[in-house]
Amino acid sequence: MKLNNEMFGALCLLGAGFFLSFGGLLIRLIDNASTMQITSYRSVTFSLVALLYIIIKFKGKTPQAFKNIGMGGIVLAFILAFSNVFFVFGMSNTTVANAVFIMSTGPLWAAVASYFFLKKIVGKKTLIAITGSMIGIGIMFSQGFQSTNILGNIIILGVPISFAIQLTLINRSSEIDFMPATFLAGIIVCLLGVIFINDHTISNHDLFLVLFMGAFQVGIGFLLITVGSRYIPPHRAALYILLEPVLAPIWAWLGVGEIPPTIELIGGLIVFSFVAWRLIDQFREVEKN
Repeated sequence: MKLNNEMFGALCLLGAGFFLSFGGLLIRLIDNASTMQITSYRSVTFSLVALLYIIIKFKGKTPQAFKNIGMGGIVLAFILAFSNVFFVFGMSNTTVANAVFIMSTGPLWAAVASYFFLKKIVGKKTLIAITGSMIGIGIMFSQGFQSTNILGNIIILGVPISFAIQLTLINRSSEIDFMPATFLAGIIVCLLGVIFINDHTISNHDLFLVLFMGAFQVGIGFLLITVGSRYIPPHRAALYILLEPVLAPIWAWLGVGEIPPTIELIGGLIVFSFVAWRLIDQFREVEKN
């Protein structure tokens, strides 16, 4: 099977969903660190992973790589940073089920962004896969969703919208490597942490886990998103990353014995089936060409 850019991008995005899916488990292992501490401190190693990638790839041309992102890259950096802020304050004002459900609507917002900003028509097969996946997501979180946390729900909605804009900006200028923008986003979040965190005291146990999250879970995850979304339309990219909410409860089950409800597993299986179907169909289309 030949591996072209589109297939490579799809595999990167699936990998991103895999790494990001460990977030819930790792957060459950943290003892006392606040949400803002987790977000800010993990951005240190998150930025280091991005910088390491940049230096290895561009070597002596690293300064030029930062110049190449232009104003679009600066905008992207702030979008990524504020997406983290939306996540922090949204999670503080709504339930986990609400947050994950709303964040999983990313493919819908990405489809809208693809149509209006990239003039890309969402194909019938992708539309079916998105619709089926949204049904599966709805089933997964149907028992835990609450409509009373209006403020938190509105804030957390900024996460999938920001994500759709991120994918669109990267795909629109696919000739540019926007990893420097990802690095800058981490720096912005670190600075926000310095400003808004009143008490920076954190245990060694929590600090190790948070720094590990930044490098392993978020760092590698967003590195793969930044690379992969250059080659995949935003609506399909967001669809493949839905592997994250499917795997997250499984890792929590295996890691800390948090047994997910049967209905959550059924919904996850539905999402996985539609994502796998669209991925396999994409590979078949590439093989024919």
